[in-house]
Amino acid sequence: MIWLPTSLKGFTDALPEVKWVLRICAYHLYGWTCEHESVRDQSAALRNAEAPPYYPASWPCRDRPSLLPPGTSTFAPRVEREIAKRKSRWKRDLADTNLEHYPRDQVREVLDYWHVEI
Repeated sequence: MIWLPTSLKGFTDALPEVKWVLRICAYHLYGWTCEHESVRDQSAALRNAEAPPYYPASWPCRDRPSLLPPGTSTFAPRVEREIAKRKSRWKRDLADTNLEHYPRDQVREVLDYWHVEI
C-alpha cells in the first residue's frame, strides 16, 4: 500500500508511467502484483520486467531487491490509527444513504476481495 497526498493521487490514476513504477516497486517490496483481469497481462510482464530509465534509483527492483524507498514508514501505531480512521470512514460512507452516487457495491467488492473487516 502506498500512502500518497491527495494532490498526487491524480498522477497515479492518470499516468501509465507512474502506475508502472508503482507496480514495479510494490512487486519488489511485497512480491505483489495486481491480478485484476484488466491488468493481468501487465502483471505477468512485470515479474520479468527491467526497471525503466525513469525508475527511481533509490527504489527496489530486480537488481536492488532489498532497498526500501526513502520515506518508507514502518507499521507503527500512527499508521495503525490512520488505518482505523480510514476503515471508520468507509463504514460511515457505506451506511450514509445521503451519498447518492457513492459506489457501495464496488467498495464492498474490494473490501471482500482483500478480506478487510470494517
